[in-house]
Amino acid sequence: MPIITKKINLVIGLGRSGYWTAKFLDSIGERVIVIEEKINDQLTVYKKDLENIGVEVFLEFPFKFEKISPWMNNINCVILSPAIDINNKTVLKLKDSGIKVLGEANIGWNYLKDLNWVGITGTNGKTTVTHLLSHILSQNKLEAPPAGNIGTPFCKYAYDYNSNKKLDWIIAELSSYQIEIACEIKPKIGIWTTFTPDHLERHKTLENYFKIKNHLLKSSEIRIYNYDDFYLKSSSKKLARGIWVTLDYKNKNIEDCDYWLDEKGYIVEKGTALFHSDILKLKGKHNILNLILATAAARKIGLTGKKIKNSLKTYKQLPHRLETIYSSKNLEVINDSKATNFDSSFSGINSLDKGQIIIIGGRIKKGDSKLWSSIILEKCKGVFLYGESSKELKRILLRAGFTEDIFIHNELKDLIPIAIKYLMKRKLKILLFSPACSSFDQFTDYEERGNYFKYLVKKYLQK
Repeated sequence: MPIITKKINLVIGLGRSGYWTAKFLDSIGERVIVIEEKINDQLTVYKKDLENIGVEVFLEFPFKFEKISPWMNNINCVILSPAIDINNKTVLKLKDSGIKVLGEANIGWNYLKDLNWVGITGTNGKTTVTHLLSHILSQNKLEAPPAGNIGTPFCKYAYDYNSNKKLDWIIAELSSYQIEIACEIKPKIGIWTTFTPDHLERHKTLENYFKIKNHLLKSSEIRIYNYDDFYLKSSSKKLARGIWVTLDYKNKNIEDCDYWLDEKGYIVEKGTALFHSDILKLKGKHNILNLILATAAARKIGLTGKKIKNSLKTYKQLPHRLETIYSSKNLEVINDSKATNFDSSFSGINSLDKGQIIIIGGRIKKGDSKLWSSIILEKCKGVFLYGESSKELKRILLRAGFTEDIFIHNELKDLIPIAIKYLMKRKLKILLFSPACSSFDQFTDYEERGNYFKYLVKKYLQK
């Protein structure tokens, strides 16, 4: 073990968040040690880079209390990877020993809290809203990077800010994992996109999951909610007062809303049309709702409807979210790898025409599959299943009354050629990859899964 010279900030995990946490803390003169259970090429690159600036890094180092114990008397705090449950046995032992346990979001917030923050949370839609709002502000000469769960750690921007880079706003996508450990985050604006059962294997109950999400909104100065979400609408009396948005201009309670989509497709603010929604070139009504949520925030920040509209002319779709990766007269292949649960998959399927062939699979999450099953019955003409949950997914679809063909394969690579040939033979046009499950049975995340799907499709269609 190294000679102890001053208090240690012990970073657990060397993913992107761990790397930037270590790099930032080192830049402000803190002592940092990083431990990581795995080893691979990327981790080796991170290790070399951090060691070059004096950070100690230990790969293949288990996160076990007994392994950490030699450092116990010299630890300032422990900073967890978002993947580690705050109820992990080692975490609980550390807390019982009086050690501060934080997340990367805590470190970023504590350094950047004097800036304006928009905190965006929700079961689905939060990444698109985060990206949209960041784009709108950036196109209007505001430094407003997307941060957090969207992929760029807060500590990366803390590091940049410490290096005298100008920042006007932090547009923060916050998962329930980040909120529960960094409960001190208090955004200027909070946005709650949707709420449906998810991550219950970690949060245990729907009520606890709701409480975590709601904490962010209660802590926000300005709050924006989705009126079309059943759970949010039905829980409105429990929620702090805020701005409500809807797509349903026919809603008898439209007076409860501040923004809506009118019968001509215009986004309306309290009766005044701002701009037409067709400026956004994304599939699906759910993406129009995402745009209205981002618009409501942009208006509170001070942008005019015209400035918001003009900024959207250059907006480009995020990968893995209803992303058309191949298009011809007879075939459109769509990558929706970000659909990691039933509700997200439902939105994607519902946004497309009837006659789809759909690819589903991965590690199934707890949640209600009834609506998802019903939209598959309505719009899909064949289903290809793969991975860990394929047999369970087949049972769900058969119980729902699905009578079209269902095929099961072990891996994506086995089914792509068969699925495309099947679609062409039946003279259908749309092949949709909408897993409705997490990626963790075969992939590290939905991005790796989506990129692999794109690689397989390109490889087959270029033959």
